[in-house]
Amino acid sequence: MSKVLFIQADNCTGCRMCELACSSAREGAFNPLHSRIRVVTESLEGWSRPSVCLQCEDAMCMAVCPVGAIVRDKTPQGDFFIAVDRERCTACQRCVAACPFGAIAFFKERGVLKCDLCGGSPACVDFCFYDCLHLVDLSDEEYKQRTARIRALTIRSCGEIGRSEPHRRRAIFSREASRVAVVKGEGG
Repeated sequence: MSKVLFIQADNCTGCRMCELACSSAREGAFNPLHSRIRVVTESLEGWSRPSVCLQCEDAMCMAVCPVGAIVRDKTPQGDFFIAVDRERCTACQRCVAACPFGAIAFFKERGVLKCDLCGGSPACVDFCFYDCLHLVDLSDEEYKQRTARIRALTIRSCGEIGRSEPHRRRAIFSREASRVAVVKGEGG
């Protein structure tokens, strides 16, 4: 069993409480710009949805880091996530460019920011009042299927890396990225 962040995108209202909860929990301030989760909104089409690090099994951000500052870690509960070792990070921003989903941000004063699941208890999940964000248990088989879907989406989105900056990639792939962790009994 593995716990993963599941996004039920159709429930998102665009309230951005997840961004405030994240920035408060991780940075000690209500500043959505310093949140590790971003709400992507397409006003003309009438949708909003959270975009967050998928904690990829074969993380491109980790592969391109020249100093090994992006590492695999486990929550106290034993669940996998990818973290940034701020002591080792040289602020080269290769990880920002490499993430096919635009889930990593860089700020000169703060460095690299990415979701680390708040150590196993994501604040965004606790403060999502519209039942959009969940931390779900996946069986080994479900986790393998999710990993395969992330790999396929990564391959498709790699074509956008050279053509689009992270915000645009986030908007393009947020709908599909929110579907990679399917809760038992739901289609995907």
